[in-house]
Amino acid sequence: MLRDREENQAGILAKKLDKLWVKKQKEKDAKIKKLRAENIKNIRKLIKKRENPKSELKKRNIIEEYSNFESDTYAPLTRVGYFPDKNADNYVVKNRYLDTYQGLLELEASLPHYVLQLKIDPPKRNQHTQDGYLKRKYREEKRLEDIHSNLLAIKEQKKTEEKPLRFLKLIEKPVPRPPTPRIDIPDPEEEEKELAIIYLQKIIRGKAIQNMMYDGKQEKLVLIKEVSSTHALQTVDQSNTKLYKQKVLTLQRQRHLTNQAEDLKDEVLQNLEGETVCDMLDFLSKELIRLQEERRIHAFAMLAERQRRMREAEESGLRQVEERRRREDDEIFKQMLKTQQDCVETYLEDCILETIDQVADEEARKEVHEMANKINDVAYEVEKTRSAVESEEIVAELVHGFLIPEAQKEVYRQQIKSKQEPYLMAAHKEIYSETNKALSNSNNETSDD
Repeated sequence: MLRDREENQAGILAKKLDKLWVKKQKEKDAKIKKLRAENIKNIRKLIKKRENPKSELKKRNIIEEYSNFESDTYAPLTRVGYFPDKNADNYVVKNRYLDTYQGLLELEASLPHYVLQLKIDPPKRNQHTQDGYLKRKYREEKRLEDIHSNLLAIKEQKKTEEKPLRFLKLIEKPVPRPPTPRIDIPDPEEEEKELAIIYLQKIIRGKAIQNMMYDGKQEKLVLIKEVSSTHALQTVDQSNTKLYKQKVLTLQRQRHLTNQAEDLKDEVLQNLEGETVCDMLDFLSKELIRLQEERRIHAFAMLAERQRRMREAEESGLRQVEERRRREDDEIFKQMLKTQQDCVETYLEDCILETIDQVADEEARKEVHEMANKINDVAYEVEKTRSAVESEEIVAELVHGFLIPEAQKEVYRQQIKSKQEPYLMAAHKEIYSETNKALSNSNNETSDD
């Protein structure tokens, strides 16, 4: 029984450990996924920061976005939240009436005539507001319609226009001029500030243009000198210019080669540094993960060992309690059997003694009756022949023979009873004390359970 119980406890503990292990593995996978997503996000941020190191704000260039077919306008990113092909198969209608020509003919034949020739009434547009004003989006349309109607009316008037009267002329009044627009007079302090800002902008722009011109001059200084040297008239100057040109070209070539070699060295060094740094960071991250997992596993092992020890202590305590209870139950059972056997023995002894007493009593009665009959016979015979003195002697003998032995027997019985009474009291005390203790212990254990 105890072995089965221990096996059940071990199975339950193994299941709990498996559940805890699965839960911790899921938490670990979720944390790793989150860290990887954050790493990718940080790498994207670094790439964007490298593209714009000065962190300058750039306005959105719609023309460039629509001209570049790789932009988010044509190919939006999925991580932004756009899923173009999500559940695309759900919207594909697969039907025999729509996929085959024969099905289309059957579908067309099954439909009534008014379904195939639809008559759609265009909705009436409400061009005016509740107050009776024309809406803004219909004003231009209304103006164009008025112009068109006026032009048509002018054309029709030209067609059906009669000749004007000879001396009657219409004097057209000039169209009144619209009111002259006015501008609010600005504050002089603000105007001075704006003028100062504009002047500062002009100075900055002029300085920028001047720097651009100076940079262009420095970049094209060789060409300027070459152009100025082409106008030299003397052959010596031309030869000197050629030599100078060759020197300059050689110097430029050497500088280009040295710059290229330095760039190549820098690139190789940066690649080596990047590889070493990446390997080191990868190794450190793996070591950190390994240490964390080792500590976590060690903590789990310590917790499992602690729980095992606690459960072993509990099981040992329960086992001791059960063994003690079993011993007590066995002792109670033995005492109860012993008392039952004693009771049976005493009962049997009592029954035997009673039967012996009854048999002895009956035998004594028989003997007494026989003796009485004999004595009666003898007494009747003696009575016939005896005198008064002899009768008194007979009475004295009877008293001496019956009363005095009976008194001696009673005294002897009292002495035996007084001698047996302490032994009986001690036996009763021992028996009832053990049974009372066993019953009290069993009641306390049942109340504790």
